[in-house]
Amino acid sequence: MKRLVILISTFLIASCCAEKPAPDLAIVPNPVSMVGGGKGVVLKEGAEPAVKTRIDKKLAEEEYVLDTRCGKVKITAGSEAGIFRGRQTLLQIVSQVREAGAGRIPGVLIKDKPAFAYRGAHLDCCRHFFTVDEVKRYIDLIAMHKINVFHWHLTDDQGWRAEIKSYPKLTEIGSVRAETIIGHQSQKDPKYDGTPHGGFYTQEEMRDVVKYAAERYITVIPEIEMPGHACAALASYPELGCRGADYPYKVETRWGIFPEVLCAGNPETVVFLEKVLDEICDIFPSEYIHIGGDEAPRSEWEKCPKCQALMKEKGYTREAELQSYLITTVEKYLAEKGRKIIGWDEILEGGVSQSATVMSWRGAKGGIAAAKMGNDVIMTPNSHFYLDYYQTADPAGNGEPLGIGRHLPLSKCYSFDPFDQLDESEKSHIKGIQANLWAEYIATFDHIEHMALPRMAALAEVAWSNENRTSYEDFVKRIETALLPIYESRGYNYSTYAFEGIE
Repeated sequence: MKRLVILISTFLIASCCAEKPAPDLAIVPNPVSMVGGGKGVVLKEGAEPAVKTRIDKKLAEEEYVLDTRCGKVKITAGSEAGIFRGRQTLLQIVSQVREAGAGRIPGVLIKDKPAFAYRGAHLDCCRHFFTVDEVKRYIDLIAMHKINVFHWHLTDDQGWRAEIKSYPKLTEIGSVRAETIIGHQSQKDPKYDGTPHGGFYTQEEMRDVVKYAAERYITVIPEIEMPGHACAALASYPELGCRGADYPYKVETRWGIFPEVLCAGNPETVVFLEKVLDEICDIFPSEYIHIGGDEAPRSEWEKCPKCQALMKEKGYTREAELQSYLITTVEKYLAEKGRKIIGWDEILEGGVSQSATVMSWRGAKGGIAAAKMGNDVIMTPNSHFYLDYYQTADPAGNGEPLGIGRHLPLSKCYSFDPFDQLDESEKSHIKGIQANLWAEYIATFDHIEHMALPRMAALAEVAWSNENRTSYEDFVKRIETALLPIYESRGYNYSTYAFEGIE
């Protein structure tokens, strides 16, 4: 009798696990494999399915297996992060079942893992300030797309947003600009609103955001810009600028690139950066700290006696080497704390150590150059992943809200090849993909959602699936089936251009 029970049990398990064609389910990002089989799982009205989870250390950290073939939902993964990623897939499946009015999750076996370990989404909170609740909503938005890094842009010319207790004027003065341009800066005679714009995050609030993200298995990487994009810092502490303590620096009300940069020849500049980073490292446990390094004009350094004296002392022949001096000084300081730097691709111009990770934003060119030099790279090209760009070729005619310019449709995002022009040895240096959302012309979080969605889904599929991507037409259909019901249930203000054929 016992033998009969065992035989029957073995037969039932075998029947349950018999492989069949994949059910008609849409998943974004597209999983590594999906097959059907078994009886599936009854989905009771108004109730979430009970989920049995298990950690299997043989699997990679974010690798997961989702199995609904034998009457239960099982998620096995290499870590709790993998379990969480599997739950996002389950969310899409349940949403589709309910949308179709069905009462059963079909039997399916999904095996999945990410192509890239770093999958990032950036948010600029300097040009326009967003509340802690809005930042958390952004984290929820990226979490459902299996993004695992939140790049938080906290300092810039138009506002310093991070409380630094050793330099209180950074938020007392540097967090508020006098007014903001109305409309696009390209107007012949731009107008201003005459209203101060400000806001900053206390250290307690930043720690709260870090904790909130960690609960969703997302790492927060803070960005503290240096040596350029420093007008807000210089308005707070003018003695750190090449023009000296008596110069009336201001928190900028315009957008763009400004000549005012931190004085590389002033020893107090290094003291300032180290003290700021001490507090930043205390708040953010991330391995990486982003130090900016982009769009730093050198005209001030050319005229500054302190900077020229430092060049002579070091034997430098180019002002670009002053930027390298600051970047490498900071890099060594952070290394003593067990941290690493990420910088925009301009950090390559004066020379940088191979331990620095380069974030390639001016197209893919900087990333290609960095990979060939042996540096690790995060690809975030403006050509494919700057989400402040317009989504249609005729924004005025299509009623698009204000953008910074250029045309970046969903299809262009989806077409990005992270390994273009790289040989096999160089490909190993491409560590991840990121989308950036700059907020010069984005004053409300409703507008943030419009610019992010559904283009965030393209980022997700390039970064998670890469070679498992399908045709663009299939991708759009999967968004409509798998993601739009979730966007709508959460009240996200997603753009509809791609689904209306007006890219």
